[in-house]
Formats: sequence, structure tokens, C-alpha cells
Amino acid sequence: MLPTVTGEFGVVFEPELRFNDKGNAWIKIRGAASDRAYNAETKEWEQKGETTFLDIIMGGKLAENLCESITVGDQIVVSGELTQREWETDAGEKRVTYQIRARSIGVGVVSGPAKTARMIANGGGAKAQPAAEQSDDAPF
Repeated sequence: MLPTVTGEFGVVFEPELRFNDKGNAWIKIRGAASDRAYNAETKEWEQKGETTFLDIIMGGKLAENLCESITVGDQIVVSGELTQREWETDAGEKRVTYQIRARSIGVGVVSGPAKTARMIANGGGAKAQPAAEQSDDAPF
């Protein structure tokens, strides 16, 4: 059984949407993650240690939807199985890469609002809803 991981990643290359021989869609996203800590003195986030790069792959209709939803610089939250892929270059060098076979991917909102189809249809922003009348009854 493969280990399940969940993490936040920055998208560092444009997502690649491809189709296999049977016409099924799949997407590859190059994600970067690094450990950060808040420095109370400078009031800024600082990177700690090295950046980890992973390929994130997902198939099916979700891959097509995701390709239209994210771009370079977006933050995503990924959950899936961690896998290792090994291969040899033409020069005979052994290479290893790590991938997450994603079960679910969400768009992070840490750096700003997610760009959803509804927001784009509304001219780029969410429309404010009128305030409901006040009531002494709790809404829950």
C-alpha cells in the first residue's frame, strides 16, 4: 500500500494536459513546497531549508477541469499517494523523481481568492449578497 500524503504546493510550471492512447485525459503539475516560519521581529515569513519539488498527476475529467482552473503561481492543496519513479537517461545515468497520484486537489486561497468560473462570469469578483434581516433566532 502506498503512503497517503497531503500538502500545499506552489505551481511552478504551466500544467500539462495530455491524453493517453485511449483518449483519457491526465494532467501533470510541477509543485514546489518549502518549510516557512514567521519571524516576529521582522514580521515576515522566512523560508527554512530547501525547496522540495514533486510532480502531481491526476487523470480523468478532473484533470481537464483542473487544467482550466490553475496556472503558474497558484497555491494548491493536494491529497494522494506518494510514488517513486526511476529511469535511466540516454547517457546511462539513473534518475529518480517523486510523484503524488492525486485523489483530490483544491485551490489554495492563502495569497488571494481562487478564480472560479462563477467569479469570472461575474466580472472577476464575487458579488456581495444583501445582509439578512436580524433575528434573535440562531441560524444553527
